[in-house]
Amino acid sequence: MRILQVIDKLSVGGAERVCIDLSNLLLANNVDISVLTFTNHDELEWQLNDNISIVKYERKSKFNFFSAIEISKILNNYDIIHVHMRHVYRYIKLISLIFRIKAKIVFHDHYGSIEIDKSVPFLFNSILKPKYYIGVSKELVSWGNNALKVKNTFLLSNIIVKKSFVLNQLTTKKGIVIVGNIKPVKNQLFAIKLAAKLNENLTIIGKIHDKDYYQKLKLEIKELGVNDNVNFIFNSENVQELLPEFKFGLMTSFSESGPLVLIEYIAQNLPFLSANTGDVSQLLTHEFPDFFLNDFDLDKWIESVKKVNTFDEDFESIYYKYFSPKDYINKCINIYQKIKNF
Repeated sequence: MRILQVIDKLSVGGAERVCIDLSNLLLANNVDISVLTFTNHDELEWQLNDNISIVKYERKSKFNFFSAIEISKILNNYDIIHVHMRHVYRYIKLISLIFRIKAKIVFHDHYGSIEIDKSVPFLFNSILKPKYYIGVSKELVSWGNNALKVKNTFLLSNIIVKKSFVLNQLTTKKGIVIVGNIKPVKNQLFAIKLAAKLNENLTIIGKIHDKDYYQKLKLEIKELGVNDNVNFIFNSENVQELLPEFKFGLMTSFSESGPLVLIEYIAQNLPFLSANTGDVSQLLTHEFPDFFLNDFDLDKWIESVKKVNTFDEDFESIYYKYFSPKDYINKCINIYQKIKNF
């Protein structure tokens, strides 16, 4: 069984992180795995195992017929095409229809705004409807069943592969960290206001996905007079390595399917405060109810900081209880086997 993972590029982001970790785990479990991207500038390519074949096809436009022909030839070399993200799936599905690709196309949906946006993308419930659908959350799987009317749906909750580092013994921690690409749904604006109230330094790690929102953050920082207390890191290729430098983490998103960042915090034993959104939040709130809040009342978050700052347990057992890479890859391979037998 030959598997092709498809994503537009290997850059900083949740879906990209999953694609890399999943591909490495598949190879470690003796699965014939390749990765197709649509750029020659994959900044995180180095994180893929050297034994994984990377197929690059840089598209010159959104849809070029001759490019589609070449990509169809690539797709026909595989049994299962595992496609990450909605815009990439739309492109691959269209090619599969035009050129009658025999491989089974699997759509892996990472859409993080599902709790506030349940609209159906154009033609996704008709000609582009996926035959096989993987959601990273129960909310997404329910959406696939009810909105798209897909019969073959699967839940594959996200995991993070825990990294080990030789840590510097810092005498003082840097302050608070929040990880997530910069866009309104991630709600870094609230994190800035919270850090200012706490008189704590804040480090924001993530790429700028929305320039207007980034300017809004900069304006808020200026108005609050905390220019020296807020730091941005735009191009971190290894977030886990940075996390032990901080006192605690934040996750302030309005909507998430995961979120992966909470697993990263746990993997590096970093206490956190989080909005109660996404499957990971719902899972962990039973273990750490004081870490999750149901609204964005600043006073409530400030009060909860005291509980986070006194937390001194080890997260390792929780990480392996809920986010074991072994369990994750076994679920994925079982999904492939079911799809192969359909």
